[in-house]
Amino acid sequence: MVKKFLFFLLASTLLIGIYLSLFELVLYSFHSPFNSIMKEPLSHQATWTYLLKQHYINLFEIDIFTIHEKRHLLDVKRVFETTYKLWFLFFILSTAILLVFIIKIKSKIITLLRYIYILGLTLNSLLILLMFNFLVNFNFFHTLIFSKNSWTFPKNSTIIEWFPLHYFQEFIMIFLILSFFILFLIRIISSKLRKKRGFFV
Repeated sequence: MVKKFLFFLLASTLLIGIYLSLFELVLYSFHSPFNSIMKEPLSHQATWTYLLKQHYINLFEIDIFTIHEKRHLLDVKRVFETTYKLWFLFFILSTAILLVFIIKIKSKIITLLRYIYILGLTLNSLLILLMFNFLVNFNFFHTLIFSKNSWTFPKNSTIIEWFPLHYFQEFIMIFLILSFFILFLIRIISSKLRKKRGFFV
């Protein structure tokens, strides 16, 4: 029982590291909805530079945002900074765990990979279920992270035009596709290691 819990804990740490890595990858590469024509592309790019590049400059010089929108963007920036710190922490932890398994306990790698695969499929399936009631879950998620009414805007606001609801849906879909691909690779690696008996000598 203790051993199973330990494997669950280690697999959860590695999976969080994988998910955070994928989140950062999508965040840095997907900045607007598919097939969208972006108004004010320079301001849009400058906003993403502000959000991701750790530059606390120029945002208040972008006149297309209201004060309410700028305050929310600052909140979002702080969330992204926290997420990046967590990614860095779990990257180090995941690297250390993998090194220990590769160097010291090779015979247990398949078990660890199996836990990651099963846990990942479970969480991905849950995320897909949440997508069916996306708006409710989207609102709930925002109420957990941001203060009341700090994230609601008129439909004609710039921040809604740049980041409509389907942008976040597409973001999650990309994340899911990439995570399923990683889980598929984990499954293949696990199968090959199981066949390669000499790996455990």
